[in-house]
Amino acid sequence: MAKSTAPTRVRRRSAGEGSVYETERGWRGAVTWTEPDGTRRRRVVSGATSAVARDKIDALRRELRLGTLAPAGPALTVGDFLAGWIEGHRREVRPATWRGQEMHVRVYLIPALGRLTLARLAAADVQRALSAFEVSGRPDRPANRTRGRQNAAGIAPQTVRHIRTTLRRALGDAVRDGLAGRNAAAEARPSYVPHRPVTYLSAADLRKLLDATREDALGPLYALAATTGLRLGELLGLAWADVVDGSLTVRRSLARAHGGGWALAEPKSARSRRTIPLPLRAREAIETARTRQRFARNAAGSAWQDRDGLVFTDVVGRPLAPEFVSREFGKARDLAGVPRVRFHDLRHSAATALLAEGVPLAVISEWLGHSGIAITASAYAAIVPELRTAARDAMDRALGGAS
Repeated sequence: MAKSTAPTRVRRRSAGEGSVYETERGWRGAVTWTEPDGTRRRRVVSGATSAVARDKIDALRRELRLGTLAPAGPALTVGDFLAGWIEGHRREVRPATWRGQEMHVRVYLIPALGRLTLARLAAADVQRALSAFEVSGRPDRPANRTRGRQNAAGIAPQTVRHIRTTLRRALGDAVRDGLAGRNAAAEARPSYVPHRPVTYLSAADLRKLLDATREDALGPLYALAATTGLRLGELLGLAWADVVDGSLTVRRSLARAHGGGWALAEPKSARSRRTIPLPLRAREAIETARTRQRFARNAAGSAWQDRDGLVFTDVVGRPLAPEFVSREFGKARDLAGVPRVRFHDLRHSAATALLAEGVPLAVISEWLGHSGIAITASAYAAIVPELRTAARDAMDRALGGAS
């Protein structure tokens, strides 16, 4: 008697549970489900026996439940995805941010994770890679025990955190686009980064520095940084149109251009766009800069190149390079005889001076253009010893002192 080739009828399982049936070529199984957007999906497997087909069905169901079910078609690797993602991401962030992320992808992530299937990437895979970075540094190089701020054998924990952040953002886009079911980087543990107190000048040293650099060519720039806490890029992107009625508005920042060189760009974040009332010393610095630029413009004549109305330029109106400012600041700082801080530490100095005078954290956070008050609190609240004493005295006043 000829064997029937018609499919064997079996009990159907509920949607998403899967079904198994026999055909003339063996056993087949299928899983169907509905995506959050209402789209119906179906995945088919085959096996020589019912048990093999059911095992594959169970694996599909497990991946569907965990959100790791790979999309149909050729398996997309992490390397191929990241290579395409970083190029498409180029215009979505500031040039300096993109260069750092591109380095993370090219130097670390693709060598370590590139061969893995994107849809099957697990938190454990990411965790192993991050741990390896801290131990041995770049995946394509032997351990380096002598470079700068690296760990004894790998790279700095803060750098590892930045690499994880880049991968987390990329995988977030993969999940959004349906290329992965879960964000493995978000589930991986971030590296522990020991807290490093910020460095700053005391109010006395700050006055000493500003007094010593009053006649310096960049003296007004130093004074504005120390009294407003603006970032260097924000200062160098400041235009005369941004200074009105004793206030300063941050609208642009000087940043690295994609093609090299420097260009005016959007500030670091939405909170970076802010208006600051200028203290007396800042207003004096602005007027000094205005007078000096007027003389420079007259001296340069037709050679004057400023087209953006910038407050701080070189002698022919070109934007000042941040590296130049930092280098000149180091010289001026040493001549003034104050502690060896960076230019960026003038921003920290402004914040601590405000804190020491009792200005609320919320006001300082807005003044500095931080994305949230938690950043201000974690960075500065514990570095002014006078504040701890003031807190003790305030409690004594509140409770009426000792009994």
